[in-house]
Amino acid sequence: MTKETTQGLRPWLKAVLVVSLALNLAVIGLGAGAAWRFKDGAHGAGHPPMLGRFIFKDLGRKEVRRLLQDRGGETGGVHDRRRGEMEQVIALLRAETLDAPAVMAVVEAHIVETDGFIRSVAQIWERRLEGMSLKQRRKLADRMQRQMEKGPHHRKGPGRD
Repeated sequence: MTKETTQGLRPWLKAVLVVSLALNLAVIGLGAGAAWRFKDGAHGAGHPPMLGRFIFKDLGRKEVRRLLQDRGGETGGVHDRRRGEMEQVIALLRAETLDAPAVMAVVEAHIVETDGFIRSVAQIWERRLEGMSLKQRRKLADRMQRQMEKGPHHRKGPGRD
């Protein structure tokens, strides 16, 4: 539309047209981004799966959820702490002057806690491996091999062989 054709429009209609144009551009951008991201097949195809992701899936949701609950500890639940971290960073970002060291202190604390959690998951998985027979370990290795060969989007998951 030209300036002459929009001069006769009501202000609310102009706003609707601008919002509509913005939404159309956003949808086109999302579609183009998805097409570019998946242009050579499935996203992540051809890349070996992450060992950490395999370990989490091998342990299963119930075990990981139990670990998360156990880590809630005296400081409240994990979800409450995550929310608190986000609220702290949001407040720091909205401040008149950016306190980058304070933001990084929150991020570093998050990294330390996350690292501790991942280590505890790995230790539980190690204990599980130690309790496996040779036959069970070979079956697990076969499942890992299949996942590595087929890629991350063709996994069957633990116990679904």
